[in-house]
Amino acid sequence: MAPDYNQPRDEITSTARSTTWVIALSSGLIGLGVLAILMPTLTSAIFTSMIGWIALVGGGLQLIEAFKAKPVKGFWLNLVVGALYAIAGLYIVLNPLLATAALTLVLGWLFTVEGILTIAMAFGHRAGRALSWLVVLNGVITLILGIFTLNQWPMTAFWVIGFYVGVSLVFSGVSLLAAALDLRKRLP
Repeated sequence: MAPDYNQPRDEITSTARSTTWVIALSSGLIGLGVLAILMPTLTSAIFTSMIGWIALVGGGLQLIEAFKAKPVKGFWLNLVVGALYAIAGLYIVLNPLLATAALTLVLGWLFTVEGILTIAMAFGHRAGRALSWLVVLNGVITLILGIFTLNQWPMTAFWVIGFYVGVSLVFSGVSLLAAALDLRKRLP
């Protein structure tokens, strides 16, 4: 695609500046991903703790909201749901090892079911030969990850989440970096 030389100079400068930020962000994601892969147990603990704190704070806020809006219909539902979130969050924060093990088990089942459904979808909805095989490959890899996680559980419980988060961060960073460099290459 040929560059558009009629594009205003300010817009080009703004786009170039934006790609610089995206390149910096993608580099950060890649760096964090590599760290997560190198320290999967620590990453698993941090990730699980973050989920616990989010649930605890979210539950607390929902409890506050329930009491602030007491005359509104649904008070008891908001109160119960808020309390459950707060209790679950507190449990996760106070028991990070058990929570990490439970979360790993859930992720193992999630990946297994997702892999099976993705493979079934690929054969049920063929959008094109190359696309279908990519979808099948995605499903097979996801299924293998799920089976591996479940088969090796509970030994996988303390490193699998951190490793998967790290791989995800690296791939997200690489894809953002590729998109930003491609856009920058197209600028005049």
